[in-house]
Amino acid sequence: MMPVLDRPIAKTAWQHEVNLHDGAALAPTDTRAPQDAGVPDAGAWQPAVQTMLAMQHLENDWDGFGAAAPSRAVPESAIGLAYCFHENGVPPPQRAAPGVSGSVILEWQDPDGTYAEGEIDRPLHAEVMVIEPGKPARQWTLPTE
Repeated sequence: MMPVLDRPIAKTAWQHEVNLHDGAALAPTDTRAPQDAGVPDAGAWQPAVQTMLAMQHLENDWDGFGAAAPSRAVPESAIGLAYCFHENGVPPPQRAAPGVSGSVILEWQDPDGTYAEGEIDRPLHAEVMVIEPGKPARQWTLPTE
């Protein structure tokens, strides 16, 4: 079943989550397991949050084809949005990946052919698209309020 992504996300709530989960780089003396270090519990979103945290360490040309690295603020914003979605009951994406223009992309795919994507392209801004079989594509931006 496809997640409901068209939940209201207020800019203030998103900013609050960014402030709580700032994606700070792990200290070399951190003794916790790498998958748990520096990231409060994100439940089923934990793997996606860890992937976004790692994106903060990408450098330009990370793909060997000239891709731009995201600024530190973009993955931080994506992590904040992940916690907003988590708190709103949205299941985690099947894939979190860096975009070639410095963005963070979250993708959901459903067995019925439905595809959803959220692209965090700058701090506190995301473009969302949902394509369902037999229906026109829907697009909107976050935050909604």
